[in-house]
Amino acid sequence: MKGLITYIQRMSIHDGPGLRSTVFLKGCNLRCKWCHNPETWSNNCQLQYLEEKCIHCFTCINVCENNVFSVNGESLQIDRDKCVLCKKCIENCPSEALTFVGNYVESDEIVSSVLQDKIFYENSNGGITISGGEPSLQKGFTLDILKKCKESDIHTAIETNLLMDRDVLESFFPYVDLWICDLKIMDSEKHKHWTGCSNRVILSNIKTLSSMSAKMLIHTPVIPGVNDSPEDINSICSFLSELPIIPKYELLPYHSLGMMKFANLGMKNLFNHDQFLDKETLKQLNEIVDSYNLNAK
Repeated sequence: MKGLITYIQRMSIHDGPGLRSTVFLKGCNLRCKWCHNPETWSNNCQLQYLEEKCIHCFTCINVCENNVFSVNGESLQIDRDKCVLCKKCIENCPSEALTFVGNYVESDEIVSSVLQDKIFYENSNGGITISGGEPSLQKGFTLDILKKCKESDIHTAIETNLLMDRDVLESFFPYVDLWICDLKIMDSEKHKHWTGCSNRVILSNIKTLSSMSAKMLIHTPVIPGVNDSPEDINSICSFLSELPIIPKYELLPYHSLGMMKFANLGMKNLFNHDQFLDKETLKQLNEIVDSYNLNAK
């Protein structure tokens, strides 16, 4: 079983309990305007240009047979529509300013890599986390990894936006120990404006998982000017507190550290600002979470 990933992060401490191997898959069915991982949107490999590494030798122009590259003054111009992903530019770039984002790998290769660190998982109560993008878009690949990890007694987690059909959700259920899910905005129209899709299916799937007694950790990335008001957080907390099995809940303060990725990939950034969530606002919002006894911290 083959799948498309961006990379595997070993010894991660931010994607579930203990030390973990986090596998980041390509392909996402949301378009959150504040996203700091736009390289996971496309379900294809992508050419990435790191301008700060470029030494302007323009070797890429000489080796490319499809006229992808040109020069405007001292700047390298890239026509990605002409790129056939032949890798000649990457193989010949002396400064590694040109790279590919996306790599096809076998599920057995992933599992083999994960098993090498099994002793660390056992000592820290860690395991594997399948992240994205959105893992459900590569259902067969994701399932194969989860099944084989469970067979080897490795704790499994999935980071998902839950925008999936119920039958897909249920197919994952026996093989997932922890569901790490985003709930960004309660108002459906507002959710559609900022992410490109209604949250109706997402809310329904949270209810389904709760009714199935799934272990869940719900995240809300708190974005200034989007969902950072007490009303926004109160509405999410109220919804979660009425579920059959109440999940743990965390607020994740927004940062803009990944915004340069848009330019590197030749993508348009629709949320180009560097505003951070101030500590006082985050403190007030966490007090709301605490009042519902939801805070995972």
